Formats: sequence, C-alpha cells, structure tokens
Amino acid sequence: MVLSMEEKELKKISLEFDKALQAFHKKNFKSALDLLKEIIENYKDSEYDSVLEIQTQSKLYKNLADSRLHPQKIVLKTDEDFLNEGLYNLNAGQLDQALQHFLELSEKRKYSDPYIYYLLSLVYMKQDDEEKALKYLEKSIAKDDYYKIIAHNEPDFEPLSENSEFLSMIE
Repeated sequence: MVLSMEEKELKKISLEFDKALQAFHKKNFKSALDLLKEIIENYKDSEYDSVLEIQTQSKLYKNLADSRLHPQKIVLKTDEDFLNEGLYNLNAGQLDQALQHFLELSEKRKYSDPYIYYLLSLVYMKQDDEEKALKYLEKSIAKDDYYKIIAHNEPDFEPLSENSEFLSMIE
C-alpha cells in the first residue's frame, strides 16, 4: 500500500509527538521541550490540517514543559494575596503551605478578620491538632457568632461532634 504525502507526514509527526509525550510523562521536561520545539519548527509550514493539529498540540505541551522547568515565582504582597494563596493551598491539600500563609496573615500582618481564624482552625483540624483547631475556632466565634453555624455544618469538624468544648462553643 502506497501512503500519500499527508499520511507520511502525519505518521512522522505522530511518532515524534509520541516520543515527546513519553518524555513529558516521565517528567523529563528538558528532553520533552527540545523534542516539542523541533516538531513546532519542522512542521510549521505543513499544508496538511492533520499535521498542523499535532503541531498546535505540541505548542501547548511546549508551554507546559517550559512552565515546569521555569516555574513562576508568585510574589505575595497584599493581605488578599496571602489569603487567596492560603485558600488555594488548603483546597489543594497543601496544609503546611496554607498554614504558613494564614499564620503570616494573622500574626505578622495582624489580619484579624474572623475568617482567618476559622481557616486556621480548619487547617489544624485537617492536621489532627484538635487543641489548636478549637483555639482558633473559639477566636473566630468570639469575633463573629455566625461562625457557630458554619462550624456546626462543617464536615471537617465531624470528629469533634462529641467533644464537649466544641459543642459548648457552637451552642
């Protein structure tokens, strides 16, 4: 069977792209980046849409590999920056980083909104430190009774459902 020019070019780029993806998935980002750059350059003038589609996907993976090799350093400046980064870390399960940002806010930057104390209580609860979780929950409730309702409905506080200190706090 004789392959058309498009089929030959598609087969060639597919093999090269597969090799680049293998390197990427093995976290060999430098090798993947080099292979992807080659694909982008070698096929930029292709006249075939099927080939250009893979060339375009190569650009996406090139950007991903580049970002893994050269991660952007986020500079936190405002209270809102620290809060948002801490929330991101908390939601991503990166508890130590979340704790670091929330403590920076509450202790060093003197951010005293009850929400920060509530978030600290959640982090400590997820770290199985009930004593500190209760300490910060009490601070949040002391500033705003609304946190009684929130804490009562928070699944992360379920392990405290029979804790007398917790129960008296949320009454």
